[in-house]
Amino acid sequence: MTTDSTAPPRSTTSGRCPFDHHAVQTAEEVWASYADLREERVSRSELHGGFYVLSRYTDVRTALRDPRTFSSAAGVRIPDSGGRSIPIDFDPPAHTGYRALYASRLTAASVQAMAPFLSELVNGLVDAFHRAGGGDFVSGVALPMPLAVLEEVVGFSPTTISQLRRLTEESWRQITEHSLDEARAALRQVIRAEIARHRSERPDTYLTTLLDASIEGRPITDDELERALLTFAIAGHETTTNAAGWLAHLLASDQGQQAALRQDPSLIPGFVEEILRVGTPAQLFARQTTRDVEVGDTVIPAGSRVLLALAAANRDDAQFPHADVIDLERGSRGHLAFGFGIHQCPGSLLARTELRLLLARLIELPALVPAGPADFGGLVGGIHHGPRSLPLAFADAPTGAGGDR
Repeated sequence: MTTDSTAPPRSTTSGRCPFDHHAVQTAEEVWASYADLREERVSRSELHGGFYVLSRYTDVRTALRDPRTFSSAAGVRIPDSGGRSIPIDFDPPAHTGYRALYASRLTAASVQAMAPFLSELVNGLVDAFHRAGGGDFVSGVALPMPLAVLEEVVGFSPTTISQLRRLTEESWRQITEHSLDEARAALRQVIRAEIARHRSERPDTYLTTLLDASIEGRPITDDELERALLTFAIAGHETTTNAAGWLAHLLASDQGQQAALRQDPSLIPGFVEEILRVGTPAQLFARQTTRDVEVGDTVIPAGSRVLLALAAANRDDAQFPHADVIDLERGSRGHLAFGFGIHQCPGSLLARTELRLLLARLIELPALVPAGPADFGGLVGGIHHGPRSLPLAFADAPTGAGGDR
């Protein structure tokens, strides 16, 4: 067991919610804010047009499993920046048809068929990182891994893949001042060019099959296709990048736990679930109430915007005793890192597979150790959290190796 080194002692602040998910700047601020929110159970902020926050596990899970009451149709971001992402900004029945576009490519059989590719990819990236003596784990392993998977799963070209991270980060910087479509205009242009290439060349890829997809018995529109592919492109790399960064950070931070994993690799699945719970790479999603809802002593009126703090719920001691602690025997599969209910991430099995393969290869090499302070920063786009840079080295590397890459 180990305590997450980024989690500070709980704050005693109470009262009206001062939390601004677009303003927190450090990991310490993020976790302290969540602890304050859990103390209040239901918090109310007047920022960004006004919204409530649910942060305890039971309350967040209840909201996620009740899409009729907690609707996604008004957008899952606060403030709502207009435009809609497919499928997360939709309720059934539209959501059902849109989600099927992803689920058909991310079945258990599909992921199993990709196992040789995934193993070769992960081993190659980790081995190259080891040969270099370490460096920034994010740029060296955590980011290129899911980007390469996207190329394989969807059929994006290397040119498209090379632009995704930069354009995604630029879009998040614009999200509070521009509409969603304006913030993602450059990304949509890249996706549009990719669609045109596939229509012209018809390569044997999943993207080509989407060109002829149907939604509720009608052909998919160009706008729907672009939005669906944007979700693949953004969610398909951002969440796994953050999770892989958390995995390496927590592994290197606790040599005793790393040794335990080396001695007993059967603990790998449990460690992966715990880093997903403790790290929660996508931390906050919004809903809008369709009726008055009573939560504890608070009545949230119909039509209210509600921010569901998945990351705060995943560190709720009432659900996970000593929740800031990584416990390899906890069996915390009930965490909310991939959401819950109809909006649970369809790529969760693929992400888990990548992370397990990554951890399996890392513990076959000499001990992974910190080579400098990790840069976590705040919540990217008010949603995502993970290391932006993570200097790591190996115990067999020469002194100073890995710090200058």
